[in-house]
Amino acid sequence: MKKANELSTLCGIQACVIVYDQNNPQAEVWPSDSGVKSVLSRFRSLSEFERSKKMVDQEVFLRESIEKRHGQLKKQREETRKKEFTDIINNYIHNGEFKSNLMSKDDLAVFSSFIDENYLKEINQKMQGMKIEAQDP
Repeated sequence: MKKANELSTLCGIQACVIVYDQNNPQAEVWPSDSGVKSVLSRFRSLSEFERSKKMVDQEVFLRESIEKRHGQLKKQREETRKKEFTDIINNYIHNGEFKSNLMSKDDLAVFSSFIDENYLKEINQKMQGMKIEAQDP
């Protein structure tokens, strides 16, 4: 009951709870009998599609949660790899060291694509700008 109250307050939603106990023939309700009737009435007035739109069972909930976490993990891995590659490039620029022997063939291929995507466009644009400046009298 307390959690339903907190959820309702924090999310600004209407909610109700009905609890049946084997030992007690009278159901326990929150927030009140009239509050429960109001929420149920509103729910019943929705179309079947609207009622079931956001309903999930435990299996669907867990599957969606896992998919969401996989997406977050993939994004985090990409960000980490981008930071690692940026560090490698900065180390080469400042120290002249490139430790390619620590990278697998797959890592080198991904690193090459990273350079193509992130640096070659910028380098080409700067070179084009230099050519235009050199041609100006």
